[in-house]
Amino acid sequence: MIKKSKNAFTLVELLIVMGIISLLVAILMPALGRAQDQAKLVICKTNLKNLLLACHMYAADNNSFFPIDKQLHNSHTTLIKNLSDSGYIDCPEIFYCPSEKADDLIFSQNNLDHGNIGYFYYCFSDRPTDRYLSTFFLKNTPWPRIIKDTSDNQMWLFSDSWFSGRATSHRWYKKGVNYAIIGGSVHMVQESPRREFR
Repeated sequence: MIKKSKNAFTLVELLIVMGIISLLVAILMPALGRAQDQAKLVICKTNLKNLLLACHMYAADNNSFFPIDKQLHNSHTTLIKNLSDSGYIDCPEIFYCPSEKADDLIFSQNNLDHGNIGYFYYCFSDRPTDRYLSTFFLKNTPWPRIIKDTSDNQMWLFSDSWFSGRATSHRWYKKGVNYAIIGGSVHMVQESPRREFR
């Protein structure tokens, strides 16, 4: 004679437990995704702060001038050469936002070799030419835009990339863009970046 264990679960009880676990996972997944994105946001701000510090060190050695690149968008071979080859930056991942998904803006040795970084750099000599840039940049950004460490400390030096009709890298914000100003701080604009741009 086989005895039934009173400690065993019935099929209905197992299905209820599995349903509760599935519900908890469904509730927690968005929270975990948001926590992961917040961590990437902090890394992005740290990257921008480090790029800003590297530019200030460069300016201290170059008559107050920040490195001057050709344009605000890629490619940035001159900026990489001035900051990396001169020892101001020793970790190339700093040039890339960890939240960015576009193939030409994520960290890879190929992108680095071709001067494609994940941020805009606002000290440049030539008018922006990329047709996917916001018309705001193409029509309203003065050029050349040569910045010194003695310029208005609210001027943007770096920011996340933002293009017309494309989502920004920080997906939890409508138009989330981190930007570094020459005064030494990093901020985030959650709406249209053009309102904050200086």
